[in-house]
Amino acid sequence: MTRNVALILIDTVRKDYFDEYAPRLQAMSDISIDRCRAASSWSVPSHASMFTGDLPSEHDIHTHDRVFDLERSDTFLAGVPHGAYGASSNVYASSTFGFDAIFDEYRDVAPHRIFPAGMDMEQFVQERETDETDGARRFLEFFRTALAHDAPAKTLVNGVVFKLNATMRTAPVPKLIDDGARAIGSQLVELARTRPEPLFLFANFMDAHAPHQHVLGYDRSIHDAPYGWSSLEFETWDRMADRNEVPEREFRRDRRYHRQLYAAAIDYLDRTVTDTIERLRDETAGETTVVVTADHGENLGYDADDGLFDHTSSLTDGLVHVPLEIINPPEGMDAPDDGEYVTHLDLGELIVDIADEDREASVPTREIAPAELIGCGLGVPDDVDDEYWDRMIRAVYRDDRKYEWDSMGNTFVYDVSGTSHQKLRSDGDGVPDWCRDEFDVPIEAYKDKARRESEAVDLDEATVSRLEDLGYV
Repeated sequence: MTRNVALILIDTVRKDYFDEYAPRLQAMSDISIDRCRAASSWSVPSHASMFTGDLPSEHDIHTHDRVFDLERSDTFLAGVPHGAYGASSNVYASSTFGFDAIFDEYRDVAPHRIFPAGMDMEQFVQERETDETDGARRFLEFFRTALAHDAPAKTLVNGVVFKLNATMRTAPVPKLIDDGARAIGSQLVELARTRPEPLFLFANFMDAHAPHQHVLGYDRSIHDAPYGWSSLEFETWDRMADRNEVPEREFRRDRRYHRQLYAAAIDYLDRTVTDTIERLRDETAGETTVVVTADHGENLGYDADDGLFDHTSSLTDGLVHVPLEIINPPEGMDAPDDGEYVTHLDLGELIVDIADEDREASVPTREIAPAELIGCGLGVPDDVDDEYWDRMIRAVYRDDRKYEWDSMGNTFVYDVSGTSHQKLRSDGDGVPDWCRDEFDVPIEAYKDKARRESEAVDLDEATVSRLEDLGYV
């Protein structure tokens, strides 16, 4: 016998904020994992590790080569006898970077493109960027193009949403359209309703990813940020690069807004994803298990985050400690014992076991959980130390300790007994040999290899624009 399985990623959601702001998903969950760790700290290597079960230095998909050069046989989907369908609002987990290749059907959803079948408005605008046609003529050109499109009604809606998004970005009013959550939920439910069971469904919800601003539907009691404020105004690099160009009072205010809006986004996702799961239950005839996790967390400038923001160039516990919830698991599946680690490297094994009810399903655990970042110079300003921010970092969790080292020779030992929290115990004293034994290639050797073999990706202007909005370029 087989059952449907849905893997839902709430992108960029750290465990402590999930625990506080996602009560509905926790109430719906049958098994909550307290000690789940991601294999890396940003989208590209983390998604590849979840689907292959390999560390970034093993699957070779990372900062220096961001294309998912994978076949289905390279992933856990080879062991799932289901049709595989996905929808994502994460540009890195999209067809642009080849992530769609392992699915039977995959839908890229941009915030302004709530109907993937309709025309991509950003591409329409980019292709006419140097055109001096005035606004009225441009509108008429769009209207004619929309009517000639294979999906005219959906293209017209995409056009309206695109214009609203652009208008509301800096206006002192709530943004009317979310960052893709509603559209992703609708796409996932449509796939569940129209594709034959058993199904494997995948979705990536990006609403907790920066930049942050108030969106219609956010709980206003969670934050006090003005409607016109956006985290695009929050110069996090001034603090991260020790420039301190922003007055302390202004910095503290913006940091508070940033954290509060991040929390409000998670609360919004909690409501939206819970609704999506309930609709999935209604649309599927067979039993459906839903696995909810995050590809990585987020740094929010706390001391335990080393004062860092976003998810550039670090492996803090705020980034690596992620939620993992299992909703409607097979009969007999129990939560692991306290003190055992669950890693995204074993997520495929978990899903394969769930999909085949003839298998004895359990939550795979490890005594040691490794994590790795090959380097993340994406989004780093030109006037900061590129070598430092692009360094390679490795970490190993065991008991309540995290051992971390990088390609520049730095070593650290942290206490990680809290949630998304690390406290420095020692630095510069080295790490035990057994930590390094978790990795096949020495850190310096792999970093040199990755830099030498770096592959550039030829991106269209629309994709570059979206990456700029997300802070990756």
